[in-house]
Amino acid sequence: MPPPAPSHPLTAGVLITDPRDYLLLVHHGDGPWQLPGGIVEQGESPLDAVRREAREELGLALDVNEQDLFAVEWLQATRPDRRDRLAFLFAGPVLDPADTDRITLQREELDAWRWATRAEAESMLHPAIAARIVGPLLPDGAVYRETRNERTL
Repeated sequence: MPPPAPSHPLTAGVLITDPRDYLLLVHHGDGPWQLPGGIVEQGESPLDAVRREAREELGLALDVNEQDLFAVEWLQATRPDRRDRLAFLFAGPVLDPADTDRITLQREELDAWRWATRAEAESMLHPAIAARIVGPLLPDGAVYRETRNERTL
């Protein structure tokens, strides 16, 4: 009998910009700044997860579609008690000031949001996340990346 197939946790995030091409970042309590998104739940697609997370975290119904897939990344576990995972990133909409005025944070999970330039975002986000957002934010075919870590498990 073959070994069981690997089970990788999935995450889904969205790149939301404003007309100046600033990125929308969210802050989770005492953790680092992040892109909106989160864990893909059982029976949920990454696309459905990113839409749900935007509704939950920001109170926004985003028009994100399959064609908006921006990148997929396999991330190797960094510790023996962690599993490798797959991260999906979608290019989201450009929000105008009226959209921004409708942002309502999910206070149980988030304590702040802000717009950041690319340079600011690069210094505020985890390096693995910052590496995903290089180049234009319009999908021109999805990018696949792998993040490997030196480890001994």
